[in-house]
Amino acid sequence: MKTKTILSACGMLLSMLLATPAWAQGGYGWETTPTETGAPADRFYLGFSLAEGAYFSYDYCDGCDRYIAAPLEFEVTLGFRLTRNIYLDVAANWATDYYNYAGHEYVSFMAGVRPGLRLVFPLLFHRSIYVRAAFPLYFNLDDDDNAKRVLVGLLLGIGYEIVWGSVGLFGEVDIMPYFVEVFPGYNVVPAIGRLGVSFRF
Repeated sequence: MKTKTILSACGMLLSMLLATPAWAQGGYGWETTPTETGAPADRFYLGFSLAEGAYFSYDYCDGCDRYIAAPLEFEVTLGFRLTRNIYLDVAANWATDYYNYAGHEYVSFMAGVRPGLRLVFPLLFHRSIYVRAAFPLYFNLDDDDNAKRVLVGLLLGIGYEIVWGSVGLFGEVDIMPYFVEVFPGYNVVPAIGRLGVSFRF
């Protein structure tokens, strides 16, 4: 009797394990997107987001004021799914920065691109956590020739996304240290949070 019970339990467990891929393909919440064989239509990712945060100066010249800037940023991200969990991203950005520099208030305008990779960790019920790495390349659009410069940095971020069909909502937190001075004597680490909507096709 005990032997039959054990065999029955083993059979049920084996059946559940064998059925798990079918649940994933059927969209029962084991992953945020269908599998490659189940639905190749979600090969591309398109995201729109708004971000707000602060630039913290960690290294500044003698006689310069330490400052905290408040960036407002809009980002459009186009992603291509390389594997089941990895996306190749290319993001375009436009930002307005409000800050104090040497005792004066300034408004600065920036535009740029952020090529990078995103690694997605699927959770239950069409939710996921992802980590993101990118190399921002920013161009200063100010009229002042002394302010014009190209900014290069590293973006590291972590996000959480909920997906319904082909539409998702996500929140993300990023840090983005620059490798160059944003102004003479100023090195900063931007820390921003973003909210956005995404589409898969």
